[in-house]
Amino acid sequence: MTRTLHLIKHGKPFIIPGVPAHEWNLASDALDGLPALTERLNPLPGIVISSEEPKAKATAQALAAALNVRHRPMLGLHEHLRYTNEYTSTEEFQARFQRFFAAPDLVVVGEESARDALTRFRNAVNAVMQANAQENVAIVSHGTVISLLVAEANGLDPFPLWQSLKLLDAVSVEWPTLKLL
Repeated sequence: MTRTLHLIKHGKPFIIPGVPAHEWNLASDALDGLPALTERLNPLPGIVISSEEPKAKATAQALAAALNVRHRPMLGLHEHLRYTNEYTSTEEFQARFQRFFAAPDLVVVGEESARDALTRFRNAVNAVMQANAQENVAIVSHGTVISLLVAEANGLDPFPLWQSLKLLDAVSVEWPTLKLL
């Protein structure tokens, strides 16, 4: 049976330089685009699963409430590990991730290679889809891991995909092929 999986990038975080990104909460206006996002989710998901990071979890809770469906956080859906990645300019951040995507087997940024992040995230997505029988599922997660998974399944370069994925944005794929819809 073909199912739809919506991979959703969390809303805008409240950035605190010196605090690891995985600890950031949502900015006050982070969910302003939620009505527009829900209109784009077709078909609507029957459940919303999320990363346990605060910004993804809060986004997922708001989405689930708007859709009147259940939300459940799950391990393994977190962003690429980068506890020691210091806050930099936008230009340097982009340059680091261009190198990250270009050398998937090396630890270029943070503490996890692109290949390791992809493997972990793919395994978690598979577990989500096995554990949830709903025909359509939404996973609220993070741009880097979403880009890695979708790019691999569709023969795309992950860097431009990552750059194009906005905050509070969605990529919808067919399950289990992960082909873009």
